[in-house]
Amino acid sequence: MKMKFSQDNLNRIISLLNEDDKKRTVFSNDEPQPVSLEEKQSFAEAIRSYSQLGEVMYGRKNLKESVERITKMVETAKRMISESDGDVVDKVSGSRHMKYVDSALTELQKSANEVMIQERRMAAAYEDIAEGLRKYYDVG
Repeated sequence: MKMKFSQDNLNRIISLLNEDDKKRTVFSNDEPQPVSLEEKQSFAEAIRSYSQLGEVMYGRKNLKESVERITKMVETAKRMISESDGDVVDKVSGSRHMKYVDSALTELQKSANEVMIQERRMAAAYEDIAEGLRKYYDVG
């Protein structure tokens, strides 16, 4: 079976194939859209309050302190259980539970360290952005 295309359809297909060799996507636009007055005002306000965003970037200052406090609590709890005057069964059970708590504490410490590393990276990127914006705008 042979397919036949009309000359008109062939011309349309050829024109589509030869069109500017540019691939258009949802994200690429040939011409930038003009910035509206509302967008300019919103941008100016955002630039003035840029430093307030830093509070979010550096907001986990208490994370290290919190993990240290939890660590101290767990260590004290383990010592209290080992010193308890209860019977042997209670000590064995308490010791087993504290091993589970100790394992969870290790995971908490590991996760907190990862969060703090990511926060440092985030803060550095925040500073890089601020430095770039300061070349053109009065960043607050």
